[in-house]
Amino acid sequence: MAKLIISNQRTEEMIGDLQILSPEYREYLGNQAQRMAWSLQEGDVLVLPVLPGERFLNYVTDLLSIDRGTIEVVVPQTGRYGAGILSRDRLMNEALLRQLKRLVASHGVREIFPFHFDSTIAAIAKELGLDALTPGFGFLDQGGGKLLNSKAAFRALAAGAGVAVPEGRVCATQDEAEEFIWRELLSQGRPAILKQDFHVAGFGNEIISPVPGVEPVGALRTVLATDREELTKYLAERWYWLTDADRSPVVVERYFADSLPLCVEFHLTGQGVELAGHGAMRMQPVLNGHVWPAPAAGLPAFDPFLREAHELCTAVHAMGYRGIVSVDAIVTPAQRILINEFNCRVSGSTHAYHIGERIVGAEFPDGRVLVEQRRCTFPSAVFECLADSGLAYDPVSRTGVLVTVEDSSASGGYGEYCIAAENTEQAERMEQALAGLLAQSERAA
Repeated sequence: MAKLIISNQRTEEMIGDLQILSPEYREYLGNQAQRMAWSLQEGDVLVLPVLPGERFLNYVTDLLSIDRGTIEVVVPQTGRYGAGILSRDRLMNEALLRQLKRLVASHGVREIFPFHFDSTIAAIAKELGLDALTPGFGFLDQGGGKLLNSKAAFRALAAGAGVAVPEGRVCATQDEAEEFIWRELLSQGRPAILKQDFHVAGFGNEIISPVPGVEPVGALRTVLATDREELTKYLAERWYWLTDADRSPVVVERYFADSLPLCVEFHLTGQGVELAGHGAMRMQPVLNGHVWPAPAAGLPAFDPFLREAHELCTAVHAMGYRGIVSVDAIVTPAQRILINEFNCRVSGSTHAYHIGERIVGAEFPDGRVLVEQRRCTFPSAVFECLADSGLAYDPVSRTGVLVTVEDSSASGGYGEYCIAAENTEQAERMEQALAGLLAQSERAA
């Protein structure tokens, strides 16, 4: 069954005002959108913000064992936020909708599969006659996609489901935030992490600490506040940014230094809640890669964590949502696992599970690990370099390096790779060898 894939990596309903994204970050997002190509099946139509190289598309379809000739790739006219963002004005363009109508009919498309199912996607589904074919469409059409990407909504649902979360509060006013942060956290010597209600990958987070030396893992920076006066000054300066111009509350949580970030993905269907996989996040200091499966899976707290994550998804399922849910958590230094967020959309892990299932095959996850790194600069002949060095993915051994996003941006540094290895030690050796290869190529250039 052919599907319409739309790689709308950032939307107004995910992060608020798209204008706040820097031109560099928008370019990165346009390149990153290539990840959705790993979801392709024969006959699919793929909508991207920027056209990838034909070499990359052939590479992906070869590894997925599908015919490139059956795939249609569409790039709409550039909109108000530039080439890297599939904003509403681009996706609702009349010329694009006419083209998609023709392709839906000629390809026999029966499913719409966006990165984020927001109100724009709901309007497109209706326009193309795909609404009645979309499970859970009624919930999504009434703003469910935005609701379930709210960090404040997560805190409410997590409390209702009784899952373990970091101590925290959803704060609607600056006075409320100051009182909670000072009384419950900073005055007790505990750092706090402040989160914008709508943002992703740690880019909407900041840490405020009563002591120096706290690294901002999962956040943009750490701010030192040794007394209440400094806290008051910080909140006055950052409240407009934290609340997206007073449009949203701020989520405040206790921050655990030296914790390990985890993620687990579920698929919610008409049949129920199904585990897709789990991993650990690589933070530098915000999200910049993953390791699958999660190295923490052997901890005593891990199975109870999976059960709690499943319980949370069961509550979401009961609301009427159908689709992908990624549940984020941390392993604290005391080896407690606390759930701190969910995202009801395609995640930064979804493409890796497709690679694990469809390319690596039965060996994953029990007999293979996947290690991902983002923001890489690749030489123009990256595929040839990998083949010549012996690092390229080998379908016989089911190990090696896959280029998951080609570095096709003008500025460079936006490529991504995924290593398939028999174990963590082999993955580390491959990653070191790849780092040397990329450094050598950069010097030669």
